[in-house]
Amino acid sequence: MAITSKRYPDPLQLTRRECEVLQLLCDGLTNQQIGQRLHIAGSTARGHVQTIMQKLDVQGRTAAAAEGIRRQLAR
Repeated sequence: MAITSKRYPDPLQLTRRECEVLQLLCDGLTNQQIGQRLHIAGSTARGHVQTIMQKLDVQGRTAAAAEGIRRQLAR
């Protein structure tokens, strides 16, 4: 059995829209507010947030924001 190491995903795996959502998440906006700001449905914003959390391998919005800042994907 091969041993695989967990490595950080390439930041380029985040789409442009996911980067926009991540920035707004870091600014403390809710899914509904993110949706309004980006002219998308709140449920679509929620889907982007969930995908971001998966790609950053974190549990929760706060952890995603912190990891995005740590990796310099957001300010």
